[in-house]
Amino acid sequence: MSEQPSSRRGVGWEWRLVRWLVRHPGALATPGALAALLLEVGPQVTGGVLGGLTAGALGWYRGHPDSFDTWAAPVGRAWRRRWAGAYLGPRWARLMGSCGLTKVHHRTGEVLVPRVLRVRSWSPSIDTVRVRLAPGQAMRAFAAVLPELAATLKADRVAVEQGRPGEVVLIVQRGEPFTHVIPAPAMPETCDAVDLTALCLGETELGGRWREPLLGTHHITAGATGSGKNSVVMAKMRAVAPLIRDGLVRPWVCDPKRFEFVALKPILDGRYADNPDDCAELITRFVENMERKQKRLQRNRKRGVPVSRENPLDWLIVDEVGFLMAYSSERTHEIVNACAVISSMGRATHDVLDVYVQEPSKDVVPIRDLLPHRLCLRVTSERHPDMVLGDGARARGAIADEIAEDASTAGIGYRVDPRSRTPRRVRAAYTTDTDVAELVAFVKAGPSGAVGGSALRTAA
Repeated sequence: MSEQPSSRRGVGWEWRLVRWLVRHPGALATPGALAALLLEVGPQVTGGVLGGLTAGALGWYRGHPDSFDTWAAPVGRAWRRRWAGAYLGPRWARLMGSCGLTKVHHRTGEVLVPRVLRVRSWSPSIDTVRVRLAPGQAMRAFAAVLPELAATLKADRVAVEQGRPGEVVLIVQRGEPFTHVIPAPAMPETCDAVDLTALCLGETELGGRWREPLLGTHHITAGATGSGKNSVVMAKMRAVAPLIRDGLVRPWVCDPKRFEFVALKPILDGRYADNPDDCAELITRFVENMERKQKRLQRNRKRGVPVSRENPLDWLIVDEVGFLMAYSSERTHEIVNACAVISSMGRATHDVLDVYVQEPSKDVVPIRDLLPHRLCLRVTSERHPDMVLGDGARARGAIADEIAEDASTAGIGYRVDPRSRTPRRVRAAYTTDTDVAELVAFVKAGPSGAVGGSALRTAA
């Protein structure tokens, strides 16, 4: 039986209109409901109802800004940008055509345009746009034209991530989402309040809390001078303050600049070094301590144990690691080897390596690939985001080299979402000298006597 030939004609505009109305029932239901109300109760009552709703919304806006900005404002913003902005059908089609993101049906010649499915605007400066790809498209088509999309949308930045099969999600940044300094959050009072797998360090570009694990991983943070690396360390310190106080977390600090973390010396119990030789000795002591814990596990025939006073989480913080690994030649080989041992073998014994660097190249940080959790603050080269966050990170929106060199941007950077591999803009909370003094006093107050809860559960 011969195959029936396909028509070269496209679908008529009437059916396209019906299909559009099915996809967007609100376009028919809203005016229909308004017309029904007018017919049923008359224009005066209808006007009164609409006026009452408007007055209620205005009262909510003025009377309770927190709940209004959380629930109502995102809905209104998303509706306005979806139906009165660049995401509206004809404008969107022209935008897609300008950026080369349309396809042509090989039989009918119909222009196939990626379709906007949903727009969300959780913050005034960020839109997330869910887009259904045209047949024959993949995410890389969008990734290749992100600068063009940003320019056409008049946006500061556009990033892309894979959504459901056949869909992508565009993150459109319109203006700086972090217009104010984020104050240091209050320290938890008890160990039960700390989750070592999700420490709150600041905020994300979508307005949510930015959380990172300390347990079971290693960290590298890259950033130029004045980019806010110190803020990241201090945010982590305050987040685990009860565990430091009660002996469940023990920080070890290499401070080659000799002043960044000197205020923490009273709570470090000798685990502080501020010159290359002393730093090398401290790192060696850290490795020896890790090996003792490994032998204890071996004797007990265990593969892992919960965090406790007997088995604390040891946290090695190495500031300006480039100075120790590349620029100070006498102990470089020893330091590199020791850090490689920690980053490759320390997970089971709760030994964490946390390094901070200005130049993140492999020549400076040979063990870079052994550090899975990565943060890129403001940097000086467009190559650095890819070095820190992985190949293609800058092309996907991690433009850390374009963050303004200004004190007001300290702590702003990019991390990669572990699920979607999409760069997310974040900002670390700012810790003042008063906040540091509060941390030291809190820890020096001594153990609370109540150790347990979530810290132990997360380590199990």
